[in-house]
Amino acid sequence: MKILKSVLILFLIIGIFSGAMYALNLYTAPIIEANSAGAANDRLNAVLSGGKAYEDITATLSDLPASVVKVNKETSGLGYVIEATATTQFTGATPMDIVIGIDAAGMISGINLAAHSESKIFGADYPSTYIGKDSALAGVELFAGSTFSSKAFKAAVEEAMSVLISNNLIAAGVKSDAQVLEEMIPTVAPGYTKLAEATVSGNIQKALKAENDTGFAYIMTSGEATYLAVVNATGVCKVYNVEGADVTAEQAALADEAKAHASANQVSYADGLKAKIERAMEGATDITMLELDTFNTVVAAASFKVGDATYYGFYSRSIGFHQMDVYVFIDENGAIAKLDAKQFIFDEEYFMAFAGMDNAAYKEGFIGITSDTWTGDEAIIATATMSSNAVKESTTDAFASFHSIKGGEQ
Repeated sequence: MKILKSVLILFLIIGIFSGAMYALNLYTAPIIEANSAGAANDRLNAVLSGGKAYEDITATLSDLPASVVKVNKETSGLGYVIEATATTQFTGATPMDIVIGIDAAGMISGINLAAHSESKIFGADYPSTYIGKDSALAGVELFAGSTFSSKAFKAAVEEAMSVLISNNLIAAGVKSDAQVLEEMIPTVAPGYTKLAEATVSGNIQKALKAENDTGFAYIMTSGEATYLAVVNATGVCKVYNVEGADVTAEQAALADEAKAHASANQVSYADGLKAKIERAMEGATDITMLELDTFNTVVAAASFKVGDATYYGFYSRSIGFHQMDVYVFIDENGAIAKLDAKQFIFDEEYFMAFAGMDNAAYKEGFIGITSDTWTGDEAIIATATMSSNAVKESTTDAFASFHSIKGGEQ
């Protein structure tokens, strides 16, 4: 009887406790939910001030790029908050998490970069340059101290805004002709890296010099029209209109002005290439410097003889973990005869991991390769991807320049 009584009392206690917990949960659950929602809203309101509540509309949208993780709509019509991510060549698998507030007028109201290896370099200053901009992002530049990451950051912002534009949620910003032309530079002159402004004169409205000395880009005017002129390190110029058409022949005066400015400011690598040919290719004679109509990382080119055979030498300045100066010598049949560099800077990339690397064997691996057999994988060192990718780029550009000289396509 005592046992039965104890069991009944135990069940009674459990029942009372369970009921109390249920009642407590009924009371606290809405509070916890409200607090959680409030914390989430605080994160969103940090970039879209005054937001009351948000609705996840990601599933209702089309044409979402991989960089866009979530699209939140502020329910009273203030605008949108987009959560995006970006990964760069420099950071590898470590993503940048970006929260972007865009008001109903299509202007960036706020932008935050979550914890990331570049955040200390960016600080608050770089993301703040986007605030108040529409999708044209006029005046937003890459961050000089972190070019790879700022390029990825800007691309993520552009893709985020494009989602709202393509789904008719905001209007697109209008880019000026000068901005459209400047954004063409990576397409028409892919070898130009880390562009910095240079002094201007005459019809030149803006002059940009590539840090790796591969050439100059100019925003120029003639009458009421605006043009882009690019001059490579060998002095060849091309002029483009705002539609992207090559108008060099029609705008010969602009081309001459651009070439004159570049000639006065361009570092010449012709003597460096000539000296390298004489050291690296025993018996080299008849060294003749050549002009190139390519706008890649090759800064000097020459033809020369060894005996009766003709060879071509190319000096490329690509960017790896550091500046990489690469020389590629190609025979008249299009095969690499020799590849060399001022210094293969692999060992600093991963804390001296390549201090014992056999550079001679690495370079010999390129001999005999043609553009038809070249895949680029021959250059890659898995744990030194930035530096070996620079060698890959230099070799690819040397082949492109060779075919340009020979009059064929790669």
